[in-house]
Amino acid sequence: MISKPAKTIRPSSLNFIVPPIVLLLYCVIFLFFSSRFSLQGVNYFFVTGLQEFTLLLTIAIWLLSGLISRSDNRDGARFRHLTRKFYLEDLFLLLLPLTPVIQYILNNKEILSSTDSLYLAVFSALFAGIFILAIPALFGILMPNRILIALGLAFTITITNMASISNYYNWFEKGVLWIQLLFFSVVFLMAWILLLNAKWLLHAFIIINFVVNSSIQFQSQSVVAASQSPLFEGNKLLPLVEGKNPEFSPNIYLLIYDAYVPNETMLGYGIDNSAQEEFLTTQGFILYPHTYSVGAATIPTMNSVLNATAEYYGNERRAVSGDGVTQKLLRDIGYETYGAFWSDYFFSGYEENYDYSFPGDVTPPLARLSKAIFLGEFRFDIENVGYQEVTRDQFIEAKRDFFKEVASTQGFIYMHTDVPTHSQNSGACLPNETELFEERLETANIEMRQDVDLILKEDPQAIVIIAGDHGPYLTKNCYETTDDISEITRLDIQDRHGTFLAVRWPTGDYVAYDDITVLQDVFPAVFAYLYKDVTILEAKIEPLITAPYATSGAAVDDGIIVGGMDDGEPLFLSDE
Repeated sequence: MISKPAKTIRPSSLNFIVPPIVLLLYCVIFLFFSSRFSLQGVNYFFVTGLQEFTLLLTIAIWLLSGLISRSDNRDGARFRHLTRKFYLEDLFLLLLPLTPVIQYILNNKEILSSTDSLYLAVFSALFAGIFILAIPALFGILMPNRILIALGLAFTITITNMASISNYYNWFEKGVLWIQLLFFSVVFLMAWILLLNAKWLLHAFIIINFVVNSSIQFQSQSVVAASQSPLFEGNKLLPLVEGKNPEFSPNIYLLIYDAYVPNETMLGYGIDNSAQEEFLTTQGFILYPHTYSVGAATIPTMNSVLNATAEYYGNERRAVSGDGVTQKLLRDIGYETYGAFWSDYFFSGYEENYDYSFPGDVTPPLARLSKAIFLGEFRFDIENVGYQEVTRDQFIEAKRDFFKEVASTQGFIYMHTDVPTHSQNSGACLPNETELFEERLETANIEMRQDVDLILKEDPQAIVIIAGDHGPYLTKNCYETTDDISEITRLDIQDRHGTFLAVRWPTGDYVAYDDITVLQDVFPAVFAYLYKDVTILEAKIEPLITAPYATSGAAVDDGIIVGGMDDGEPLFLSDE
């Protein structure tokens, strides 16, 4: 019996079935590596949804091709092996998904070295090349690969742009699939049409877009960098302290609990934290319940606290990493400096300058930024996504070892823990955002009590400063407000600029020196106390929020609200 030769799918059918199969391959590759490195964020869930959609499309096309084949009585012709030359100008296509990566690099050049920047750019180009050039070339034996190149462009552009898209739409962990698919589809169709009809126009657009966007970003970052001098020129605290001898030199503990606020603000959330404040009072702490910060984020706030000025002198992380004005003045009079942090975020991209510190360089800035790009979101807790190099138990053990070491020497320690911490800062509140904060607050309160008990047991004559660095961002959109300034309330401002502050002074004569309005007044007050010199208070920073970006322009000047619903009224209403 002679059998007929098997039918083959004709080239026209392959043109329909191959592209979705290739797109499925793209998804499988990306999801494999995302799962391998535990990078489950907006991009991961987008690609998961894209994979499901493409799988259904592939099945539908396959079934439709089968029906067409049965109704066609002609033998299927064998497809021809197609070949396509590699054109050097196709490398220009890589610049399109690389453009947002270059913008991310320029935005983070404070923490990235030139080598880091080069590695990230090359890695991103290789990533794009796999999907835009390599895989389409591999499948080019089956069909013309322009449609596959367009798919690769759409896929990689969507991935590398996702962090910006997430920021625009306020996505956290998961995005909105139909918006993502729409973006992907528009890019694909535009790229495919231009590759078919006007490839030169596509190349020209890519080059112009890359050059213009990168130039604008580079110029804006250069202007900011040029405005900062690496010298401590103009600092008011330095000349008031240098060359003098302190009256006494107790150890100094600066304990920062991230996003911790006074009880007036807590009550605004429906949380009563008075028991914790009463605990501190019974331990000899003086509360400063009307304190706020001129900054609304960790680095700006703590940099200005340690420098007693808004200037950061060359690098925004210089002071928090141990090279600030306060550390310099204390070293000059014999103090050893310690830094204990929950993450190396505080000196990322800038060398650590404490005499002793924890955790040291753990997460390279290159890894942190790469992780954010492929997650598809710039999360505040990026260090905790995937493998966490430093656990909380390790951090707590290390900082308490430091407490004991400081107690046995003449030392200053800056400890910054990550509880209770702020909202997830996507620009949209989670349904249980306040409840999650309250749970973290309980953890912070336990940690604080244990810290206080240990320090007072080991070093009862120390100066102990307990503070928050900014508010927890629980009102409005749980991030920098987008409302009209007329809608901004007292609580909104407290929620972003409010800072808890309690100080345990070892002697009762502190009252002559603790003139504190903003958190940035702490170290002028401490040095005035150490030197018994009230003139050192002249170094106090102007108590004005000069960049109220977090509150739609509503500010605070010397404790009085400027703008918003409570314009002209005090920021805090509780009794001192």
